This record gives sequence, structure tokens and C-alpha cells, in this order.
Amino acid sequence: MTIKVGSIGYNFDHDKNFYMDKPLGPGAYLLLFVKTDAKFTINRKAFYVKENSYILFNPTTPCSYKPAKDLYIDDWFFFNMDEADKDYLLNLGIIFDEPVELKSVENLTKVIHNIVFEHYSTEPYHEIMENNYVSILFHQLSRVIQNKEQPSPDVLNSKNDKFTYLRSVLFEFPDTFKNIEHMANYVNLSVSSFQHTYKKIFGHSVINDVIAGRINKAKKLLESTNDTVAEIGEKCGYKTEYHFMRQFKEQTCMTPTEYRNQSSWIQIEKSRG
Repeated sequence: MTIKVGSIGYNFDHDKNFYMDKPLGPGAYLLLFVKTDAKFTINRKAFYVKENSYILFNPTTPCSYKPAKDLYIDDWFFFNMDEADKDYLLNLGIIFDEPVELKSVENLTKVIHNIVFEHYSTEPYHEIMENNYVSILFHQLSRVIQNKEQPSPDVLNSKNDKFTYLRSVLFEFPDTFKNIEHMANYVNLSVSSFQHTYKKIFGHSVINDVIAGRINKAKKLLESTNDTVAEIGEKCGYKTEYHFMRQFKEQTCMTPTEYRNQSSWIQIEKSRG
């Protein structure tokens, strides 16, 4: 993991008049550990964020925040990273662009203190030490997230049942859910939490399963019906025939008509045999 730290602050106190507004986003990745209650607006959505929470912003996410009471305290640091590092953080279970309440940020804030020290240090190897502490910070954050108080087995079973049903619908009736937000609403989660949870349960992204479900359904309809290509695309959740044909060819290396003709030829050969 190679993350370039920009500006950074540890245990900063802000009075009741403090207001941070980033309508075009922070300009770099921004990690906050919120130590007192605060009011945030993220992507035009309001959040009351409790103490012992973290938020990790993407560079272009519009956001603003201010104290909920008389004082606001946080740790923060701006940084840059490549897509490989971002994917690594996502695989650690770290959520972007929404507040996540933790049991405590005490151990995390100690690591921030060490990063601050190394960032402004002139001691030998300070850059190596800084990078190592950043890696420790995100792995420690992942551990804290995973060790959060878990919901009861009944709640977990209910959630898993909903996800299992939703996935079966994606493959059997791919035109049921109109978009990712529709699916997230079904399981009462934000879009980012839904996508993360789906991949954690099934090992595949929901987008990949949406595409796979649509293509599998289209193949069955091409093999077993005389419906037109446009009609099949609509039944599989595509808004336009062009989108259906383009994605079908990307996934199968042939057009829907070519696939239908090939399937018909195979059936004829089987009947002869």
C-alpha cells in the first residue's frame, strides 16, 4: 500500500462557529475520525454523526460539516492513492462517503498521532515509518469495523434471506429491479453499504450478477421463444435494443441473432443424432 499523505491534524478543537464546506469535494481523499457529535451533509444528504465515528470521503464528494453542540473535535488527514489501493481498502470492508459509528476511536487516534509525528519529522526513515503507520491505521480500522457489535442471529438471518431472494430474482426475473438504488431500498441499506454487503455474502459484485442474470435469461429466451431481439432485451431489463445487443456481444462474443441461429443449428444436429 502506497498512500501519499497531504495535510493532517490530530485532536483538533473547533468552536461552535466552525463550518467546513466543500461543494466540489475535498479535492483529495479525506479521512475524518469524529470525536464529538456533528452535523454533516454528504452528497446533499443530511447526517447527524455521533462521536466515535469515521468518514472517508472520495475527492469529488460534495460535503459540509459543523458542530452539533458547542464543540467539534476530530482527527483528519488528506491523502492520495491509486485505484489498486482503493480496491484494497474496499476489500478491507472500509466504506466511503457515509458515516460509520464505531465502539471507540481511541486506538485509531493513537495511530494518527504517530502519523502526524512522522509526517513532520526530519528523522531518518520518517517517510517509511509514515507509510507503515498509514497501513497500520487502515488495517486497524478494518479490524474495528469487523469487531463492531454484531446484530442478533435473527437479524442476520433475515438480512441474508433478503439478499438470497434478491439474487435469485436477478437471475430468474432480471427486469424486476430497475437499478442498484431500488435493490438497496429493498434491503434497507444505503447504496454503498448494499454493494459492500452483497459482495461480502456472495463473493461477486452486484453489477456482475445483474449482467450475468440478464444474459443467462436472454439465452434461454433466444433458445426457447420466437420473441424478437427487442422484446427479449426488454424482458431482461434493458431499456434499449442497442444496449442489449452491445452487452450481449461483449459477454458472448456473438450477437443475439447469431446465438439464436447457433442454438437452432445445435438442436437440429442433436435431433439428427
